[in-house]
Amino acid sequence: MILMKNRNISITLECFIKKEDKYLMLHRHKDKKIMPGILMAPGGHREFNEGLFEAARREVMEETGLTIKNLRVRAIGNAYLKDLDKEFYFHMIVSDYSNGVLRQNVDDGEFVWMTKEEILNKSNLLEELKRILPRILSDETEILSYKAIYESGNRMTFFQIESKA
Repeated sequence: MILMKNRNISITLECFIKKEDKYLMLHRHKDKKIMPGILMAPGGHREFNEGLFEAARREVMEETGLTIKNLRVRAIGNAYLKDLDKEFYFHMIVSDYSNGVLRQNVDDGEFVWMTKEEILNKSNLLEELKRILPRILSDETEILSYKAIYESGNRMTFFQIESKA
């Protein structure tokens, strides 16, 4: 008989909202339990039986006060955070700003509009984004699938883009 370990899994998303030539990024609060001080896109957990785009629209509205349109899935992946013994399964989505006034939430961190180049030059960018962001924010239509392992915080020790072959 094979004993299976109980898995600690979260299903999440990040949404890169484009407005003109900039994307909305979240500099996570330094007191957050998961990825403190890290730069990433707004997003969050999918609720029970919630559609992907429904979840993205809800999370963006709840966190930022903005509405989005033209949602596109750009990557699907998973990351294992060893220090928390937690797996994250997620979708990376790109969307366009539709309307609304940006609302800051100090408990989450600080929202900042940044160009692609500004994002890629930040040392506190989520490590896996350093590898995939150029493709996610490009005009390519291929959806990436990848996996990563983090020892602790933003210290990634394994990364692999899966082959379609």
